[in-house]
Amino acid sequence: MNKQKADRKILTIISILASIFVYTGAIGIYFYANGWRLDPINQQVIKTGVLTVESEPFLANLYIEGEDKGRTPRSESLTVGSYDISVYKTGYIEWKKNIQIKEEKSTPVFPWLIRDNIEKQNIFSLEDRKYINSWINETNDHLLILTSQQLVISGTYKYELWRFDINTAFWDLSSNPRVVLTFDSATQENISMTIAPNGTLAVMRSENAEATNYYLVDTSKTSTLETLTQLDIGAFSSYTISWSKDNNYLMFESPSDIISFNIERQTKYLLYKKQVGYEYIWSTDEHGFFYGITPNIENTNENIYAYTMTQTLMDGSNPKIILSDLYFQKNAEYIERYRGDTGDGKYIPFTNSPESTKSVGKLLSFTVNQNGNGIYIKSDAASYWYDINLKKYYLISSYSSDLIEFSIDNRKLIFKDSEGYSVFTFDKEQGDHTEDLGSKKIANIDTNASNVQWLSNSTYISYIEDSTMYISDKDGDNKVKILDNVDLFKYIGVTFSKEFVFTVQVGDTNEAGLNSITADSYLIH
Repeated sequence: MNKQKADRKILTIISILASIFVYTGAIGIYFYANGWRLDPINQQVIKTGVLTVESEPFLANLYIEGEDKGRTPRSESLTVGSYDISVYKTGYIEWKKNIQIKEEKSTPVFPWLIRDNIEKQNIFSLEDRKYINSWINETNDHLLILTSQQLVISGTYKYELWRFDINTAFWDLSSNPRVVLTFDSATQENISMTIAPNGTLAVMRSENAEATNYYLVDTSKTSTLETLTQLDIGAFSSYTISWSKDNNYLMFESPSDIISFNIERQTKYLLYKKQVGYEYIWSTDEHGFFYGITPNIENTNENIYAYTMTQTLMDGSNPKIILSDLYFQKNAEYIERYRGDTGDGKYIPFTNSPESTKSVGKLLSFTVNQNGNGIYIKSDAASYWYDINLKKYYLISSYSSDLIEFSIDNRKLIFKDSEGYSVFTFDKEQGDHTEDLGSKKIANIDTNASNVQWLSNSTYISYIEDSTMYISDKDGDNKVKILDNVDLFKYIGVTFSKEFVFTVQVGDTNEAGLNSITADSYLIH
């Protein structure tokens, strides 16, 4: 009997100990998963975070405070604090950065390595032709080059329009560049092109002593002058001509009106009949909408600029008011308080009203980005971001600034103001502490830099400074010189794959009046 009681007591004790062990283990796992670590040497519990490094190319060596931690991709648990890390792979330039480890947070880092020996390769050379002109589309995908030759026997001029595809698909085996238009002329023609944003279509204006004609050129196929569609737009020769961002309409603007022209139907639509004394600011988007900002006369007074933004289809139908509460103070002194403000509160979203002193200045331009769910607004005093979903405004810069380019992921943009180049982040991954909403100045870039562009990974930029091309992180770190003497090139850029830099160069005119046109690629990654 006593033995049975003893056995039951032992089982009870074992059960209690097992329960304690399970609960203790569960608690330990919970704290471990949330970054708690036990330091047996100092007899204390410490907080940690996780560093995750995914490099391109992978299998590069990761160094943390100079200590080799192995090959990428790799994750390391680190105590909270600041660390100098570097990533190196044979044949590439070492990538370095100081990173902050936050408690219970993952810190993702994506080093993109550049080769230490950049290899040059010729793509094509066009010889014994006279270079006339060239045009590139907005996304730097397609370059059109116009050349001519005077035929010896007939004395006529042979014109050729070449299309060079900068970003070619792996399975695309077509010639590159290739002639997309050829025609002869008894006299020299004055030719200009207005190329669509996607580079597929272009309007060619051909002028000689006898006539001026307009043609629609489809650069995706080979054509002759006889097979081109002739456009009846001569009446708009004095207008400013541009393409809508959806590539389907031509836009004509004069001091008296704004007109859209449907390319497929060759139909004109009056969008605005301008009134004397009113300023009209307009834009289009990739989804086929036209936007206009006009003064809201009822609400404008001696202290406030008031505007209304409307949206229509490109033919002017289905009008809709998008924003009726665009109020901006006329007194520029209101924005001065933000010019010395370096705190995060500067970028807190706000609502617009006649009493708002954060929105200041006369509106100059705007850009609608539906994929980024926002509108970039520029005034003569500052610039702003309007979040379409939140229906709130963000101060981008307390100075009037120019929009340079949206990132490929439509979460950031580059702008330039009197202080230099900066990145404004208007969207980020939930819980990502490595990025903050708001503006951040790009370090190590001169205010006179040009050709500032995003790379396709949306975390690196390229630019030209003092006739030299550089690539750096979006914050300006890891600045690497790519090519010197880039002023010699007609065009220069980085392919979408980020593997190559391409250049196009036009040689000096020889005694016969001819040039050589050369395109080269440089393997950088």
